[in-house]
Amino acid sequence: MKRLLYLCVAIAMLASCSNEIPEQEEATFSGRTILAYLVANNSATNLDRYLKTNILWMYQNMAIDSDSCKLLVYYRPNQNDGLLTEPSILEFISDGKGHINGRTALSTEEFSDVFGEATVLKTYIETEGYNATDPEVMMQVFRDMQTAAPSQSYGLIFGSHASGWMPASATVSRAFGDDDGYSINIPELRDVLTNSFASGNLDFILLDACMMGSVEVAYELRNVVDYCIASVMETPAWGFPYQRMFHYLSDTDVDYQRICTAFTDYCKEYFQSVYKQDGWGTCTAIDCSRLDNLADAVAGELQNHAADISTLDYQNIQQYGGRVNDRTDYRYFSFDIGDFFRQLNGGTIPASIQTALDQAVIAKSCIPGKYSYLPEVDADRFCGIGMFFPEYTGVRSSWEDYYRTSISWYQAVGWDGLLN
Repeated sequence: MKRLLYLCVAIAMLASCSNEIPEQEEATFSGRTILAYLVANNSATNLDRYLKTNILWMYQNMAIDSDSCKLLVYYRPNQNDGLLTEPSILEFISDGKGHINGRTALSTEEFSDVFGEATVLKTYIETEGYNATDPEVMMQVFRDMQTAAPSQSYGLIFGSHASGWMPASATVSRAFGDDDGYSINIPELRDVLTNSFASGNLDFILLDACMMGSVEVAYELRNVVDYCIASVMETPAWGFPYQRMFHYLSDTDVDYQRICTAFTDYCKEYFQSVYKQDGWGTCTAIDCSRLDNLADAVAGELQNHAADISTLDYQNIQQYGGRVNDRTDYRYFSFDIGDFFRQLNGGTIPASIQTALDQAVIAKSCIPGKYSYLPEVDADRFCGIGMFFPEYTGVRSSWEDYYRTSISWYQAVGWDGLLN
């Protein structure tokens, strides 16, 4: 009887103590949380169905991956979207055993099914003038994401329209994003990320948008992120094949070469199946910590060849911009860095440039050849990363003015001293 009495007293004490345990804050996720910022309210080509397919592909890859993963997606829908009526943060958590958000993962090809499985963490009321590329809006979203999903580190995917380092306007050019014609310039995006993430907290940025693989973009972001993944050319509308490579993004050691190869392999397969030709595609992973060394090497070689720059035939250099018509003309916005100095140096890339490129460009892949209005890509001249050649290419004056006054790379490599 005494033993039974002691047992009853002990149970009663445990029960009373359990109510006194303070509520615990959500534990920091021990791995890398993936964040995606997708802007689909486009004034140019409507990317809505492609961006929704990207989410579908991410879900499909999480469903079969043997490792757990946490994904948060901010989605800015079209104004007439039938599923997402407001900008929203969606959450997907996989356990590595075929379950997502605590349920058996669906085998589906429909985004509507995946949306039904998402945990909607937050919706944003669209006040007049709401714009997903506004710095204040972006910083609020990133704060909300990190509050909802504390993590040791983050990987960040940007998906929308873009046009590299070039200046954005309300209606024509795009740096990143297209929310009813509005975009954010790269220096402002740098500031948003600097103010939104703790130092060393952002492992990589995957820029799933056109022409973001230039050194000017990566150099602006070098102090806020470790690695940039991007294409120096236009990106096909479907973007990265997340159904094949999303799991690489959450691995402890990201295999950047596999990501780059998966991108170009998928592009080639798609174009072959639909158009019976290889199509186009370039992808690069850049170690941002090495970009100051690359800037020093470029500055040194520009000084060494200062007398030759004005006579350099830029049309012989591998370049990455295309021209559709007079309104859409991105020719000469970015030249291959390696090939630039090869041409400037009589056919050989200087050792200082090659060494710096080998350190900065940690992975790359391209589809060689010519496709439609895009420039021909020579795999032997593809170093993975491009840069602008100011003053001598006859591009629009607005580019030149913006480059001189706003892009950090301009002064970092000494263009200001050479051209003034």
